[in-house]
Amino acid sequence: MRLLVNTLSIGSMSGRHVVYGFLRPYSEAILPAHQMMILHYESDSPPEEILARGAISIPVSDRLRHWAKRSVWEALSLPDLIRRRAADVVLTASGSWIPRCPVPQAILCQNPWCYRPKAHRGWSDRLKAQLQRLGYAKAYRCADLMIYLSDHLRQLYASDHREPSSRRHEIAYVGLNRDTFETAQQFRDQPRDPLSILSVSAMANWKGAHTLVDALAILHGRSIPAQLRLCGPWPDSVYETKVRQQIDRLGLGPFVEILGRVSDEELHRQYAVNQVYALPSYCESFGIPAAEAMAFGTPIVSTTCCAISEVCQPAGHFGPVNDPQWTADALAKLLTDQQQWQRFSDAARIRAAELTWENCYKPFHQIEALAGA
Repeated sequence: MRLLVNTLSIGSMSGRHVVYGFLRPYSEAILPAHQMMILHYESDSPPEEILARGAISIPVSDRLRHWAKRSVWEALSLPDLIRRRAADVVLTASGSWIPRCPVPQAILCQNPWCYRPKAHRGWSDRLKAQLQRLGYAKAYRCADLMIYLSDHLRQLYASDHREPSSRRHEIAYVGLNRDTFETAQQFRDQPRDPLSILSVSAMANWKGAHTLVDALAILHGRSIPAQLRLCGPWPDSVYETKVRQQIDRLGLGPFVEILGRVSDEELHRQYAVNQVYALPSYCESFGIPAAEAMAFGTPIVSTTCCAISEVCQPAGHFGPVNDPQWTADALAKLLTDQQQWQRFSDAARIRAAELTWENCYKPFHQIEALAGA
């Protein structure tokens, strides 16, 4: 098999974590018996350990980074590149179909954004979402193999179509890095900060930071002086200002820490010292920080409208989105009931132990069957 992997759609650190997280064990399993060619931007090379196993690097210009330019290039030029490289199969990480592709396609589906109108800001986002849905629809109907990060994401694709299922699909959960498990073990006996809540994400408006702030106010009204830590970048400065003003209006300034982006070492420490991880999100295809928090034995509070409830089900409480009252109730149970906290903490560690890359990449072996299709 000569496999060409198209990574051009990777636009974030989490996307790189997912794609190369799968490719590390997969490349180890199939090289050198098969060939792997990785299409990437000049400034974003594949990990050296994958290249050292014999994977072939195919760089393209960074000028194609804008999604519109990339889409045009993939439609017009990528099919010829596939022929020149004599690829048997293409794996693309965009969730979308490559037009005029001359060989079978396996498609890794990661992004539910286009299915969530609340996440779209302005006409440009709405246009991009519509084009993505068209590409996803074509993939759903025509791809030889669809690999979804969660069944939740598969159901979002399916909800857009009359067909009951794509032609062939697999669910491949995201794995946790080995150093996450090692650090979690080192922190196993770390005392928890009393009544502490951690939320980790890129703090976009659909992630629910405003819901957590309102829930925190409800807890304080019940004489539960909880503390909230918001960890991660704020891609929308308008939303950040809104949340900061909300904190001030409710008099919660001494009880909310806005940490921003932190190092991996500090992130791991936060997972270990806080009592509860909470993300009342509207839109998640998997929920990497929630899974990482489980490795540290930290129970989860999230919503049923995203994949976190599927991935973390044994380890916490999951309920309606944008509901501060329900969120406060769920947090109160885990912050004040030590027996319940311990039960969910133990379940979190057990669940996280299943999410190794060595376990999670295995559905990718279905790609090899496409080479002779």
